[in-house]
Amino acid sequence: MLLPTLLSLSVSFKEGYVQYHTVLKALGAVPDPITGKSEKLKVNVGFKDNGRFYLKFKVPVRSFKSGNTTRDRDVAKILGYPKHKYIYFSLLAYPVGAVDSILNSDSGAVNVRAKLKVKGRTKVYTWKIEYRWLSESLLELKTSRHVKFTDFGIKPPTLFGFVKRAPDDVVVSGRIVLEVRR
Repeated sequence: MLLPTLLSLSVSFKEGYVQYHTVLKALGAVPDPITGKSEKLKVNVGFKDNGRFYLKFKVPVRSFKSGNTTRDRDVAKILGYPKHKYIYFSLLAYPVGAVDSILNSDSGAVNVRAKLKVKGRTKVYTWKIEYRWLSESLLELKTSRHVKFTDFGIKPPTLFGFVKRAPDDVVVSGRIVLEVRR
């Protein structure tokens, strides 16, 4: 796609969420799945002067809701609150032609490199982003991947001391809808 065409596009954030999912397990007990969700994303999206697409967002660590306020306060503390108030996501790289493919197909997937910053520590991952046009001007982006608590210096959470423990693995997923004006 030509640079002038890309620069004539207008992209803005419409809605979205980020969530985590883990399972507390106890010896001989029923697993206790935990999912916390935040819809309070602060998103910066658009095209740079050179035509490169950028996407950055931050999520307030206190905005995750699981249905249990005590657990939500504990999650914020585990994520480093109040010293670290946000989780950050920044797109670093995507394949040549990815933007053109997304603009010219109804749906698909693209692998991107992005960094995730939690509790002051940054880790770069490959993320599979699934995309789908919801209408002529609304583009949905979805992703999900496993990360490790320990990648960010976080001890996996426990409940009742050591009776119930979460594995090191946590699933991070998200969905955003962008408004694209061509």
